[in-house]
Amino acid sequence: MRAGGVEGGWPEPRAFACHTPADATRVWAALTDAELTKNYLYGLAAHSTWAPDAPIDVRYGDRSQLTGRVLCARPNERLSYVLHSGPADPPVYLTWLIRPCGGGCIIRLQIDEIDADDSADDVEDTWLPVLAALQQFLACD
Repeated sequence: MRAGGVEGGWPEPRAFACHTPADATRVWAALTDAELTKNYLYGLAAHSTWAPDAPIDVRYGDRSQLTGRVLCARPNERLSYVLHSGPADPPVYLTWLIRPCGGGCIIRLQIDEIDADDSADDVEDTWLPVLAALQQFLACD
């Protein structure tokens, strides 16, 4: 059995959620503005037009670190994309869901790493701090 997966199948997707007092428009801006993604995405700026099938270039300073493609973009509701660090590396599929609720929004992040051998702990160690930093950024903004 693969770590984090099922025998003979793909690893199970991981999902994390948080509440923010920010409205959906502010959350969407934080997810799609390269200057804002640096605040919670380990200093990385995610550049794209954020239209379906648009390329994504994730940079640290002037250096490209990750590339990808937008899969789904419904402003203020859902943003899905795939990222990889190189042609030989397995893709990571990310889906951000934004749901308005009393006093703000619920943000849900789903991570699918179809070909990765990362354990559930590795996925949590990587992505839970991203969501926590986004939540903190939105609370202070």
